[in-house]
Amino acid sequence: MAIKIPKHGGPDGQGLLEEVIDELIDIINKGLFTEEQQRQAIELCMSASTQEQWNNNYRLRLLEIFKI
Repeated sequence: MAIKIPKHGGPDGQGLLEEVIDELIDIINKGLFTEEQQRQAIELCMSASTQEQWNNNYRLRLLEIFKI
C-alpha cells in the first residue's frame, strides 16, 4: 500500500499546532506506525489543519519524507 498525501480541500479544521506534525514525522521516521496507522494519522492531521497550513506547509513536509 502506498501512502498518499492528499491536498486539503476544506472545510478548514480548527488549526493544527506545528508540534503535532513534528511528532507525526518523528513517529513515521522511527517506523513506529504501520502503513494503515500512518494513513489514519495523516488524514486526522489534515482534517484538523486549515487548508493553508496543510497545503502550504504540512503536506509538503510529509511529501518530502515519503519522497513522493
